[in-house]
Amino acid sequence: MERDADRPGETPDDGSGLADRARGATQQLVADATRVGPLVHRRGVVGRPVPVRAPAPPGASTDPVAEVGRWFVPVTTGERLVGFALVDVATSPPRTDGADVREPAARVRRWSTFQRHEGDLESCPPALLWTDPTTITATAMAATGAGEGARTAEPVLTWERTPEHLVWEVTVDGRPVHVAGSSAWPA
Repeated sequence: MERDADRPGETPDDGSGLADRARGATQQLVADATRVGPLVHRRGVVGRPVPVRAPAPPGASTDPVAEVGRWFVPVTTGERLVGFALVDVATSPPRTDGADVREPAARVRRWSTFQRHEGDLESCPPALLWTDPTTITATAMAATGAGEGARTAEPVLTWERTPEHLVWEVTVDGRPVHVAGSSAWPA
């Protein structure tokens, strides 16, 4: 995907425009009860989109400007994460008339719910486990046995094995740790 900074005379996009598109696509999804179910349609709240970054190759440092291909958009009901949308946001190619009015287009790639059956909130995890950087970092630290003085990096949403297996990656004292909900393991 081409970023604004890659176009001559353009300034870098801070990602907010792409995030807005991902959020808008998810809001349209939640507005359709036939796609998400009555509970999510009536009570679902679309949260802040999070970029999903490609995993860094083994031994390589994480590139903070790595290209974002998808966005994780949480949908909550109260304190529970009822589901999430994975949204692709891509810049359309330039028009054939020479005008360069490319707009990011968003497409919901996948909708996943934690409900075992319609209306079930008990099987849905606390939203903080998937959306709060402090909680995600604490889960990684607990898994490694790291104490309060441990050096940590900001959690990065990525995947393990395939793009469908989302995990948060947190570096704790130089060691990458994967976190998915309340579970954590060495990356």
